[in-house]
Amino acid sequence: MARLRIGLFGGSFNPPHLAHLIVAEQVREQARLDQVLWMPCHFPPHKNEGELAEPHHRLAMTQLAIEGHPHFAVSDLEIRRGGRSYTIDTLRQLQIHYPEGEILLILGEDNLRTFHTWREPEEIIRRAKLLVYRRPGTTLEDVDPRFLQHVTFVEAPLLEISATEIRQRCRQGRSIRYLVPDPVRHYIYTHRLYQT
Repeated sequence: MARLRIGLFGGSFNPPHLAHLIVAEQVREQARLDQVLWMPCHFPPHKNEGELAEPHHRLAMTQLAIEGHPHFAVSDLEIRRGGRSYTIDTLRQLQIHYPEGEILLILGEDNLRTFHTWREPEEIIRRAKLLVYRRPGTTLEDVDPRFLQHVTFVEAPLLEISATEIRQRCRQGRSIRYLVPDPVRHYIYTHRLYQT
């Protein structure tokens, strides 16, 4: 019997937007994943608090963003755990929950470049293969070669959508239609997120 292939897709999702969805679907299809598990962090270790919406809002928006997709699911594991969210802690817990599953960590190429700064990167690659989505026209010269042999690359379209830009547009009262799924857009307006 084949092992369940689970892609762990972590992030602040502040807010989740259409580029997140497209990347997750491309990775799921190319890597033949049974499930993409979206994991909103409680607090990201490499970022300052800044404009981070409360964890329960980011969890709710992520649930709205993936609604109806049969191979996407959301976990509140990191939010329930609290504190700074470290991937190695999450992997340890997930492998207890999915002892027969194969967990693959979904990363952007930018995260691969800083992967050596993560907490316990050597243990991460012992526990999970890395699925890295490439940006067209980029090189890997500055990636730590220790980790490249543990990477499977997938192609993802270049989409100039960023959560930073979406938050800025919200502050300026500009439209975010077609940048986030409609249920997420309504949630942002209803809860007056990113207004100040």
